[in-house]
Amino acid sequence: MKHLTPQILLVLWSLLGLALRFARLTALPPWTDECATIAFSLGNSFLDVPLDRAIPPDILMQPLQPRPDATVADVVNHLMSESTHPPLYFILAHYWMRWFGGDNVLLAARSLSAILGTLAVPAIYALAFRTYRSVIVAQLAAVVMAVSPFGVFLAREARHYTLAVLVAIASLYCFVVAVEAIFQHKPLSPKVSIPWILINGFGIAVHYFFGLVPLSQALVLGGIWLTHTSHRRSLAWRGIAIAALGTTLSGVAWIPVWREVSQSNLTDWVYDGGIGIDALLRAIAWLLSMLLMFPLDILALPLWIIIPSSLAFLVSLIWISKLLWKPSPSPLPPLSPSPHLPLYLLTTLIVLLGVTYGVGSDLTLAPRFFFPLFPAVVILVAARLASLWNRQKSQVLAVLGIAFIGSFSILANVGYLQNHRGDRLAQFIAQTSDDVPVLVATTHKHHGQTGRLIAIAWELEKIGFSQPSHFLLAHKLENQNPTETLNRAIADFPTPVDVWLANFHAEEMSDDLRCDEFDDDEFPDINGYRYDGYTCPRSSNTKLSR
Repeated sequence: MKHLTPQILLVLWSLLGLALRFARLTALPPWTDECATIAFSLGNSFLDVPLDRAIPPDILMQPLQPRPDATVADVVNHLMSESTHPPLYFILAHYWMRWFGGDNVLLAARSLSAILGTLAVPAIYALAFRTYRSVIVAQLAAVVMAVSPFGVFLAREARHYTLAVLVAIASLYCFVVAVEAIFQHKPLSPKVSIPWILINGFGIAVHYFFGLVPLSQALVLGGIWLTHTSHRRSLAWRGIAIAALGTTLSGVAWIPVWREVSQSNLTDWVYDGGIGIDALLRAIAWLLSMLLMFPLDILALPLWIIIPSSLAFLVSLIWISKLLWKPSPSPLPPLSPSPHLPLYLLTTLIVLLGVTYGVGSDLTLAPRFFFPLFPAVVILVAARLASLWNRQKSQVLAVLGIAFIGSFSILANVGYLQNHRGDRLAQFIAQTSDDVPVLVATTHKHHGQTGRLIAIAWELEKIGFSQPSHFLLAHKLENQNPTETLNRAIADFPTPVDVWLANFHAEEMSDDLRCDEFDDDEFPDINGYRYDGYTCPRSSNTKLSR
């Protein structure tokens, strides 16, 4: 390996990252947010899915079917009227999926994210090299990015977060150049400040939370202005001011959209319940997952796996923490930008937690919201490992090996970063109701519930479930009781049916239906679904009391 050039090594790390991101890429059905990505990128709408009546799976999954006549205007119109995300990634995905072709829309959608996640490997190499001017740091950053369980997790979903990570890396590159110019009293060239504006504007158009990146950079630069008075006359500040003004304008343009987003019921889930110490613990867990991951999905694994995995995680955490925190035998040279990357990381974390605890919008509920911190964590870990490379090479390789092994828990879908597991519920339904038709019902508020049912329908089709299946989206309105809708659907069913209620937030069904509830003592807990099962032998001549 020592005879390989840095360029060849970088290609090898990129290929490693590519393999980890594409392995078993379509093993899981699309979960709720992925259904939204696919549907809107195809130019489809969820409003065409019928509500309040039992529908077959092909009608339920219609939003995931390609339409040759769909246009970019359809993408933007449906996205902006039905969702809360900016349109840039969905437009890109629209063209990508059209070029990809074929009927495997899940592979098409996820492959774009996987490729963008792979491109983060050479991108982080460039940022690390610019920050520390060290090939070792840059190579180690590329390896960490390639094998990071968090990075693999983000890249295996049909979502916009890998593109957001790429743009964050580009923005941080400009930030490092700007800090360097401040301390060297050099002007910040328009070749940096103008691309910096465009990059930040592009990032906000990919994901609104990208705004945390320039905001944290601005706070760090403000701290430099306040604490380093000797550098206030640096010629770089003019270019930085131009970049700050341009970035601010690119963000202000989205204010009308943000106001609508804040009022959407699609964001209600981040405001559910009180926010306590668990939010801080989740934040720590997501940060650790950028390097460490073990099979810890307590809802999918038996205790005989969870217990040793937990012990291995704790031992690895303690050992790696001691290794990274103890004084370095060969510290890196104190280049001017490097001390400010930890400040950026700390500032971003404080802002994120400030929003969580101050505003009551819990951004720790989903690991993907931590993407603004990801590039900085990777580079700082790489820099620390580089300082140990000459004298403790075997231990550095052990850390990378642990991260590499941890990424396999993502490939096996048993890491604690996993999302809604519609596949597990579908498999349990198929196992339990193998001799009668099934009706799967949920209460409906928005397309999030549609996506949860689509995941079940997708998996039932994949495993070849032999019985007819129907699905019911019972819409919740003040003057409409979802239970009455469910009762009518069951009563109108022409044959005996097993009814599965998935996240059905309403009253129980009518006793007149004479449905018998399954014994749920042995029902497995499934992430993303609260469910009950009933067997309903009555047919369409059932008369419901009013």
